[in-house]
Amino acid sequence: MSHQHAIYTDSLTKATIGSHQLPIPMNWKILIQPNEIKAKTKGGILLPDKVKENEQILTAHGTVCAIGELAYRDRDTGQSWRMTRLPKIGDQVTYGKYAGQAIVVQNVRFLLLNDDEITAILPDEVEVTAYI
Repeated sequence: MSHQHAIYTDSLTKATIGSHQLPIPMNWKILIQPNEIKAKTKGGILLPDKVKENEQILTAHGTVCAIGELAYRDRDTGQSWRMTRLPKIGDQVTYGKYAGQAIVVQNVRFLLLNDDEITAILPDEVEVTAYI
């Protein structure tokens, strides 16, 4: 886990949590904070809280907050996976819409994923605008 003290804010509840208060992912798990959801439609209609809550869980991209000690390691040998780039804390990543376990810690929403559920690392300043 990173020694930097980041603050994570839930876009729906506005609650905050420090990185020192995050749950520690076990083994090959990765803790993700889903990206902020839209509060209103393109036409300007405000979305009800329940719709925003559901959309936040279904958002399929977010920020890596913490990584378990065995993430991206072979389950049998413990050897690191042979990849040129592995996700690290602070990276923006994509994952399957229904992947992981949704958890709420101090009113801040997170997803706990297996390392192999992350499908891509997004380059800096790239915004996902739709899933097809």
